[in-house]
Amino acid sequence: MQLKSITAIIVLSLVVASLLVSGCTTSTTNQTPSASAATHNASLESYLAGVKNVSYADKDTSYKAWEVTWINSTSARLEDTSLNKSLNTTWNEVATYTIFPTTQDATNYLNTLNKTAYSLASTDPSDATGYQSVTGHAPQTYIYYQWNEGNQFNISEYKAHAILQFDNIVKIVTAKRLITT
Repeated sequence: MQLKSITAIIVLSLVVASLLVSGCTTSTTNQTPSASAATHNASLESYLAGVKNVSYADKDTSYKAWEVTWINSTSARLEDTSLNKSLNTTWNEVATYTIFPTTQDATNYLNTLNKTAYSLASTDPSDATGYQSVTGHAPQTYIYYQWNEGNQFNISEYKAHAILQFDNIVKIVTAKRLITT
């Protein structure tokens, strides 16, 4: 009888040891998240820094607010408020930038979006002057949809919406004119 108990303990010990070695158990100690889970996509981070540099270099525009909030490692929300000095118009823009592994992945994502209210505004890469200012080259793939909501002469009801693809980046934006002086 005692031999059976010892055998059972040995077998049970071997089972527990094999589970520990194979990783089938969880530890109760606190673990920090891996570095890759906490990082942002370096290309998108660099692109957004370039957008800020180009935007702030525009002498005709003054920025009152600029805030980037990361949604996950490949998407960020940028909210900015700017004054166009020559038009004396203040705008608020909220944009979500998402970077994809390939241009085709970005196109596939763009094709899944509801664009019923939008019109295709351009597919001419030379129209992507902002992208070109940031990267130094025109995108190979450029798709720009727009939708203007409300009366543009009544600032309380007007919003401009856009969905843009610059190669492997998709930008979804809503802009609202706040003040005209």
